[in-house]
Amino acid sequence: MNRPELRRQLQALARRYPGIHPYTLSLRFQAQTGRVLSGQQVKQLLAEPGNDRGQPA
Repeated sequence: MNRPELRRQLQALARRYPGIHPYTLSLRFQAQTGRVLSGQQVKQLLAEPGNDRGQPA
């Protein structure tokens, strides 16, 4: 899974659970995908400037 795809999936999950802590988000991501990310990695990926093309939430 490439970095932009990871970021897109994390953003979708973060929109589904607004205000969720990055560590908790990483656990939800792991449960869905089986891929292990730390809370710090999640925080960094979500903070990266991205190619947000105004897609509906």
